[in-house]
Amino acid sequence: MDVIQSGNGITITAGETKLIFEEYSGMENPFYHFAFNIPSNKFQEAFEWVKPKVDFLWLNDYNGYMADFVNWHAKSFYFKDPAGNILEMISRFDLKDKTDETFSAAQIRSVSEIGIVFPADTFDEDVKEMMKEYSLDYFDKQQPLPEFRAVGNDEGLFIVVPENRVWFATDVEAKIFRTEVTFINKNKLHKLILP
Repeated sequence: MDVIQSGNGITITAGETKLIFEEYSGMENPFYHFAFNIPSNKFQEAFEWVKPKVDFLWLNDYNGYMADFVNWHAKSFYFKDPAGNILEMISRFDLKDKTDETFSAAQIRSVSEIGIVFPADTFDEDVKEMMKEYSLDYFDKQQPLPEFRAVGNDEGLFIVVPENRVWFATDVEAKIFRTEVTFINKNKLHKLILP
């Protein structure tokens, strides 16, 4: 993982992906939810590596700091960065990504999730429009719920929620902030820009 600061922004390279934060006029204190894929056999090691660097978010549903998403065949843990972003590190056991190397920042494979927030009153319509426009499908391990849609696959997911829904692992309500995602789906390059 590399971090480069320039002008009014910062670029974080995580494996195959880049996460870019830029100052945007008119947005005060924006925050996002995103997740990093880590090797499936390094979950506990990654937890211990991160532990002295952050304060983990307590997960009431799991009575601990680690979530076991049985249906997703994945485990994760959560923390916030200094800017208030909600970060997740997740091991997805269906991926063939085991490694013998000791866990370090170099083992962070990619940004695999980004939270997308739509207005509550048009949520269903906005999700359908996004999926149609970018030829997306629901994640086959997660049934769509009234206020939670996982769109994509283990390598890349949009976690789509309505505005003011509380983000998992926090008491923070989801808000709509400027978001741009460049991604490939079905061999086609797409650029999603919201709002």
